This record gives sequence, C-alpha cells and structure tokens, in this order.
Amino acid sequence: MATGTREKIVETARQLFNRLHYGNVTTAMLAEAAGISEGNLWYHFKTKRDLLEAITDDFLEQNAARLSIWPDHQDVLGSYVTYLASLAHELRQFRFLYRDQADYGEHTDALNKALPDIYAGSREGFCAFFRAMQDKGMLDIDDAEIGDLAVNAILVLRYTLEYLRECGQADTEGSGAVAGGIRQHLTLFSHRLSPAARLELERQIAALENGRLKNRDASVMNAQ
Repeated sequence: MATGTREKIVETARQLFNRLHYGNVTTAMLAEAAGISEGNLWYHFKTKRDLLEAITDDFLEQNAARLSIWPDHQDVLGSYVTYLASLAHELRQFRFLYRDQADYGEHTDALNKALPDIYAGSREGFCAFFRAMQDKGMLDIDDAEIGDLAVNAILVLRYTLEYLRECGQADTEGSGAVAGGIRQHLTLFSHRLSPAARLELERQIAALENGRLKNRDASVMNAQ
C-alpha cells in the first residue's frame, strides 16, 4: 500500500512540475492533487528535493532506453525518427528537468554523475545516424563536420524548452514546444539532405506528430 502511495506521489509531482513549473508547486498542492494529507506526503518525501531525486531515477531509465536506439541501415530515416520519437517522449515526460533548473538549482547527485555519459552517448548516437545518412548518400557532409552537427543538434533539442521559458513563451504541455524543437533541429542539416531524403524525413516527422496528437485526442475523449 505504501509503495503504491509513493509511486502515485512521484507521478503526480512529475505532472504538476511539468504543467506549472517546479518553483510554482507547493507541497500543499501536491498533497491535494495526490488525494492525500500533507502529513502523508511528508512521510514519504520530506522535501521537494527528495521528489526530484525519485523522478530523476525514472528519467535515467527512460534516457537509457533512448540511448539504446541505433541506426537501422535498412531503414536509416525510419530509425532516426524512432530515435527522435523516444527523445520527444523523454522531453515531454520530464519537461521540467529540461526547463526548470533555475527553480531547483543543482541537478541531483545521480543525474550529475550520469550527465557526462548521457551527453557522450547522445553525441555518439547522433553521429551514428548522420554517418549512416552520409553512407546512404542521403546527407552531403564531410566526416570532420559530423561531430559538430551532432553537438549542435543536442544543443537545440536540449535547450529549446529552457529558451522558451526565459523568453516568456509557451513551454508547457500542449504548447507544441517539443515538436517545435524537433522541427528546428532539422534546419541544421535539411539543406544538405538529398531532396528525396528531406521530403521523406519531413513526412515521417509530421506523421509522428500527427499520430501523437490523435492519440492524445482519443485519450481525452475516452476520459469524458
């Protein structure tokens, strides 16, 4: 019973932090949203920082799944879109971690320890996809440029949510911020894709986003 309550608190906190920003969520709001007393909340988590640590554990698990996706040389573009879909899910599920560091300060010890490997794995993954596109004649790029392109893609996708927040633009659920970041990263290299590859990649990304929106709308209708 206690384990179920703890998991419910963690999930409720993640959703509230994503929707309202970490700094705007109080323990009273968390307890009310979870349907428990503040005393029960404090029994499981003494501070919001303790909740941050629990959510970080879930984030690291999701991140490991994303980093395990590699190019399928029979379907390079399709596997790249699969990678982007996993990354988009990560960004949406843990939106506040990518956006609200100004609120919570230092990352947790577990995330700080993992970050070098996360960035190295992300860079290696993007390099592998861009190199596969190059090998297939889809991407006109020199070997020496692939690493820089990978880093620039990471920067765009990693910091879009934080940038939008600091600019006072919409950055929460339903704002299209994550999809916008995915589309924006394409501008880094779409002009170097072959016309057919560019059209196909744009088509698959659009289909991915439309499918997500349809699934969300179906969920809303089922809930009503």
